Amino acid sequence: MQRSLLLALVTAGALSACAGSVDVTTERAEPIRSIDDDASVSAPDPEAVPLEEPSTTTTPTPTPPTGDIDPTAINFGPDKPARAYDDFLLAVVTDLELWWTEIYPTIYGESFTPLEGDIYAAYPGRPDDIPGCGAPSTTYDDVQQYVAFYCGVGDFIVYDDGEDGLLAELAREYSAATIGTVLAHEYAHAIHLRIGALDRALPTITTEQQADCWAGAWTGRAARGEASTVRFSDGDVRAGLIAMTKVSDPIGIDQFDEGGHGTGFDRVGAFQVGFNDGPQRCSELLDDPLPLMPNQLTGRDADTGGNAAFGYGTNDLIGFLPEDLNRYWHDELDIAGFDRLSVVAVTSTDEVACADLRGDLSTGAALCASTNEVYLNEPAALEMYGSLGDFAVGYVLGTAWSEAAQTALGSDLGGEARALLNDCLTGGWVKTITPVNFALPQPRLATRDTVRISAGDLDEAIQTVLRLGDTSADDDVIGNAFEKIDSFRSGVIDGTDACLDQL
Repeated sequence: MQRSLLLALVTAGALSACAGSVDVTTERAEPIRSIDDDASVSAPDPEAVPLEEPSTTTTPTPTPPTGDIDPTAINFGPDKPARAYDDFLLAVVTDLELWWTEIYPTIYGESFTPLEGDIYAAYPGRPDDIPGCGAPSTTYDDVQQYVAFYCGVGDFIVYDDGEDGLLAELAREYSAATIGTVLAHEYAHAIHLRIGALDRALPTITTEQQADCWAGAWTGRAARGEASTVRFSDGDVRAGLIAMTKVSDPIGIDQFDEGGHGTGFDRVGAFQVGFNDGPQRCSELLDDPLPLMPNQLTGRDADTGGNAAFGYGTNDLIGFLPEDLNRYWHDELDIAGFDRLSVVAVTSTDEVACADLRGDLSTGAALCASTNEVYLNEPAALEMYGSLGDFAVGYVLGTAWSEAAQTALGSDLGGEARALLNDCLTGGWVKTITPVNFALPQPRLATRDTVRISAGDLDEAIQTVLRLGDTSADDDVIGNAFEKIDSFRSGVIDGTDACLDQL
């Protein structure tokens, strides 16, 4: 994130087909956690372990599958080591074929043709019996480069089943639903072969977005209890979101280059469109693509990596962000009753003197409505800044200003509904400092000339939400990660007015 606004035209860059990462942890700052001891976030599965503590436990599995499972749905090969999630993946693939058999005729007016080839589990020591994609065979080293892939020559799918591979790591940390989401995505590429999408001169990112959307649509089916052989919990859905961010494009990559997958914000967005709107909407994305976020570093961002310095000076993060938030909410929108806010940094609860604190300070920031001050939990902010990036701090500050806006507007929302509207309003502010006009692929300058977000900032916001959201949709405190990301994204795409329509 930068204070000044200079945006160069997007230029081509190198691309890694399956790269990028998200650092999602479950820790908050110790010095101020006592404000709300119940607010700490745990992994969605009680047996899962945070990324910073490598797991040696048995891999957690989602809700046990029900219904008839095809034991031959995956080609495990002759020497495969057993994985705790093998049966679950068989259930996923069984339902994916049933699902496409049901919906393909509805969408495309003709019967669905199942895969001609197999779905192969690749692991060290497996004989070279996996067909090649343009080569005589596929080795495990080949698979490790891609994690999972679909090959139209032979109409087959391969996924990394190695104990030390990324998919196994994701399953250990979150749940095997991450692998299920990846397989749903790869299965969608088989649909591209059947509808002729691979013969069209489409950017890779366009088909990748559609595959993410269809993966989200299938995940929604599993979460709603409509799948025949598997059920997804709220934690499994969160795991699917994490899987999307794990293979997003690294910062600095032009997503319109061949092999582009999109930012984490892009991928999660497409996934959520499918989850919420269903497979028919996904089928429209080749000709009506979703908006994409800029991902290339420009100007001074190339030297800083896109992170402003953590500090309180004029050109430091907590110096210029509050200035811009005040400029937007107080000066531009001119909301009656909205007073300019100031930041008060604290390191312990003993420094908090407010009778009407609004928000959970353990998450980073909270509003003192009676004094027009935003208390910043400096230890938590520093930790987020270091582990996630500067816009993790920007997001939590933005929600505090959004809370002040709701107060000034006389909002009578409470609980989760109020928190989700804060997410949307924060997204509305972000839209005004985002260098993109949502008319692909042409960039523009943001509407204000003082601050702009950098490539990667929106992904940092997504990572923050994945950390802070309610564990379950039934918690109804501030919204779970899916709900919060959905609301934030609505603000970024549709703007503040669309958020205010909810009042």
